[in-house]
Amino acid sequence: MNLAMQSLSRGLMPMMTLPPKWPTLHPFDRAFLSMAEPTRVEFERRAAAAAGKDVAVEGPVLISLGNQFAGTAFPYRLRGTSNVAVVVLEDSELSEANLEKAKSFDKIIVGSRWNQQVLLNYGLEKTVIVLQGIDPSLFHPGPKSGLWDKYFVIFSGGKLEYRKGQDIVVAAVREFQARHPDALLAFAWHNANPQTMTEIETAGLVKGVPALQPNGLADFVGWLKRQGLKRFLDIGPQLNWQMGAILRDVDVAVFASRAEGGTDLVAMECMACGIPTILSANTGHLDLISDETCYALTSQTKPRLTKFYKSVEGWGESSVEELVETLERVYRDREEARRRGAAAVAGMQKFSWKNRIDVLLREINLGPQ
Repeated sequence: MNLAMQSLSRGLMPMMTLPPKWPTLHPFDRAFLSMAEPTRVEFERRAAAAAGKDVAVEGPVLISLGNQFAGTAFPYRLRGTSNVAVVVLEDSELSEANLEKAKSFDKIIVGSRWNQQVLLNYGLEKTVIVLQGIDPSLFHPGPKSGLWDKYFVIFSGGKLEYRKGQDIVVAAVREFQARHPDALLAFAWHNANPQTMTEIETAGLVKGVPALQPNGLADFVGWLKRQGLKRFLDIGPQLNWQMGAILRDVDVAVFASRAEGGTDLVAMECMACGIPTILSANTGHLDLISDETCYALTSQTKPRLTKFYKSVEGWGESSVEELVETLERVYRDREEARRRGAAAVAGMQKFSWKNRIDVLLREINLGPQ
């Protein structure tokens, strides 16, 4: 979405193969992206006529891929003047077949230094790092509502699953709440792929899995009660452009992921809002971490393998004890926490989507070199 909008703002007409998710977009973004709609409709007409054949494009083609270089299955094959894979990998193992697929691209854009190293280990040298970005018009410091001032609000975001490490957060907050009755966990854990939630108890830090309700949403409230947590707030699924106002009521954000192929977009948005942020010092988070801008969980052990990944090589598992102590540091020294939050805001300016897309366009020869 941001690539399309930033391209349009530079006078480039993107040709999108799929329609944007119109209902979830900010009204201004929706109107702006509608300028590319005729091009997309025309492309759909061409693609339908070429089912089973190559579809030639004048210009670079970006193909979004995931673990094992898997992607959306189309009934045609796109071919441009250059063909660029865009990958964010959590799985650090490639099969021979997928390695050959990776070699077929003119260039591979990756979302973190860790991802680049994984591919370099396989001899894939045509890689370039393009970190994701944030929208500073949405994610920036601002006044709190004041409604939650009597609480110490701990935010945890990201789809609930073993890789994202919410079990570590739950175990730490349970212990922290026993010491601090004002501690409240506010979370946004909606997972559109609920089968990945089933391994959340793998490390033995939590018991059971959130049940699915008739509306398709997970019963996080009932699950957290069974884990022994006392005070929590389910923020629920939210539109991205509404999250800035929510985050500004938060005192600290925690991201204890065992692996992040990219830099962790929600963590970046918290840092851009000036929220003191705690990050696991592994994988993609390492591109965000500095002593001045966040708190790092440096004690990292190797996690257990799960059925959803072929390898967890390079992953890290944070210590519950270190997370509890880091929450204590933020709780005791609010001035230091505010200082780090302010430093994070300054650091996030280079991560605006405008700057990130500038880098991406240069890499595909569509921007100033």
